[in-house]
Amino acid sequence: MAKHSINEAADGFTHSVRFTYADLATTGFLTTGGAANQRVVGEVPPGGYIDLAMLYQITDPSGASDLTIDFGTTSSDPDELLNNGDVDAATKVIVNTGESFYQSTTGSTLPIVGYVNNSTSAADLIMEFNGTHSSLTAGEWVLCWRQSNPPYIS
Repeated sequence: MAKHSINEAADGFTHSVRFTYADLATTGFLTTGGAANQRVVGEVPPGGYIDLAMLYQITDPSGASDLTIDFGTTSSDPDELLNNGDVDAATKVIVNTGESFYQSTTGSTLPIVGYVNNSTSAADLIMEFNGTHSSLTAGEWVLCWRQSNPPYIS
């Protein structure tokens, strides 16, 4: 995970991870999370929050038509920030599709702030990229997000 400098963060994102189809097919790239096809890409400290998450497609994928992305903190199904994003069908971006951005109330969907780590422990940020990785012959992406960490009082 790259944490952006002040100049780089001017575009609205504070963190990013860039990866290619070759990375996805590399043994071990997607095994650092709690389940198959996952990678831990960052961490949110207690009290930290994320109000923007996006997968940006630099190069369209080729060779597989079953690619999806989840991004969040729950290892069994990390979908708080991006939920079941259809990567191969995306034109350019998948933005804020996760459960932390929408709340269902009496049959209607209401936008909410985003993900807040309201716990006493840091939370891993997990990217889950599913599909037939071995069939890919092209594809490049940047997973990026805007994260605010609380000021710690001594």
